[in-house]
Amino acid sequence: MITLPEKLSNMTPYDPSENIYRIKLDANESFFELPLELKDEISTGIMSVDFNRYPDPGVSAVRMLAGREYGVAAQNIMVGNGSDEILSLIMNTFVPRGGKVMVALPDFSMYQFYAEVAELTVVSALKDDEFELDYQELIDRANQEKPAVLIFSNPCNPGGKGYTHAEILKICNELEDTLVVVDEAYMDFWDQSILDVSCMFENVLVLKTLSKAYGCAAIRMGFAIGDKVLIDQLNKTRSPYNINALTQMAAICLLEDTAWAKEQTAQIIERKNELEEAMRELEEKYGVFRVQPTHTNFVVLRTEKCTELFEALKERSICVRCFAKYQMLRITTGDDMENSVLVEELEDILKEGV
Repeated sequence: MITLPEKLSNMTPYDPSENIYRIKLDANESFFELPLELKDEISTGIMSVDFNRYPDPGVSAVRMLAGREYGVAAQNIMVGNGSDEILSLIMNTFVPRGGKVMVALPDFSMYQFYAEVAELTVVSALKDDEFELDYQELIDRANQEKPAVLIFSNPCNPGGKGYTHAEILKICNELEDTLVVVDEAYMDFWDQSILDVSCMFENVLVLKTLSKAYGCAAIRMGFAIGDKVLIDQLNKTRSPYNINALTQMAAICLLEDTAWAKEQTAQIIERKNELEEAMRELEEKYGVFRVQPTHTNFVVLRTEKCTELFEALKERSICVRCFAKYQMLRITTGDDMENSVLVEELEDILKEGV
């Protein structure tokens, strides 16, 4: 019988909800389906795929279109099978065995997960009860620990807050000996991206995704953007055919004209702001939770009764995300109907005195 590595005994796998709910607001997905004309284009494109051939190893057409969308050269982009593959590659490419990775907690749990899989040492800088950490405190902590990689989401998942463009630049400038990875998965819902200067630094990678604002979580495509030297190193360690031909074809159709995505993003932001305001009204009326403002597509409620509210909503076939450790609920905005039902059901629960 084989002996399993000790690291596996301490690992908890990511556990997405697989149950079926009438309203699902737990995964920060877009409530928009792809426009029908885009689905038709993708269907037509699939007919041209040579299924007997390996896909383009360089993902060239996608990188060209993504470069146009993000305002960078194709050589400054590496395409991953979702941002998850990129996270794993970063840990295995840029950190020596046993080296340090720094995270700012709470943040996206998969940063720590992939670091631990790579048998790296994870150190953290802790945010306060408002999920805030002054950028200078983060710099000071990094200078103290001297990690090979500092990684954080901006704006943050699950806290919803973020650093400004100017603050991020100060972090990158003052930590020139650390690879600073800025995960901008939710930046389409805010206006503080550092994409405009991302390729000017030798120690910065910016991560982007098609899963959130573009509403294409199903195709699993993410991007790492940065200095060509960094991108070249990632390309050394990624699988040669990591993006299948069907995903490449779909992404090409999505990125050829992104006006539809911009329009949908504006509506997502509008629905989220409306949901946040509705939650503030319930906060004032019942005093059970506190609404914490966000720069994302989700609303954050802070409450000691997060578990009770989570279970009560589940009983009504509404799924949100509960972070009991942080006494919070994270609720992705739905469309008008979904948000309306959520607010009605939540108020009904509050009336019952949960």
